[in-house]
Amino acid sequence: MKTVKGNQSSVFVCIIILMFLVFSGGCTSLKNLDLELEKESSPPPPDPIILAHPFTDVSVPGGFEKDQSKSFVYESGSGSVKVGRLFFNGSSNMKDTVEFYQNEMTNHGWTLVNSMMHGGKILNYQKEGSVCIVIIQSSMLGSRVEIQIGPK
Repeated sequence: MKTVKGNQSSVFVCIIILMFLVFSGGCTSLKNLDLELEKESSPPPPDPIILAHPFTDVSVPGGFEKDQSKSFVYESGSGSVKVGRLFFNGSSNMKDTVEFYQNEMTNHGWTLVNSMMHGGKILNYQKEGSVCIVIIQSSMLGSRVEIQIGPK
């Protein structure tokens, strides 16, 4: 009789240990699954903001690409005069792009002179010795931005 009780208790202990291992491993994989689901459900980070080179005080929304075939920049030999006409295309809609420029231009010290709606949005800015016109239009894939910048 003693042997049967001893075997029963050791079987019971083995079952408890196995259950502990099964359930603790299950919790770990559930935690990993929760982390993976959290990663999948998080929205991707926004594209970083870029600058309209060489105009470091004019930003371009992340995800927009410069159209080199239309863009040009003139800079005097001394670098004291810079004039540019830059074109960008991106997937952001026109409303969000307009809001981006209304915020970012002010953040860079530009003052809004006026704005117009005509087949798009035209924003006219000025700042100590410079003017900048931002023209935003809807496109099939998002919006187009034209930036005209130069001295007053």
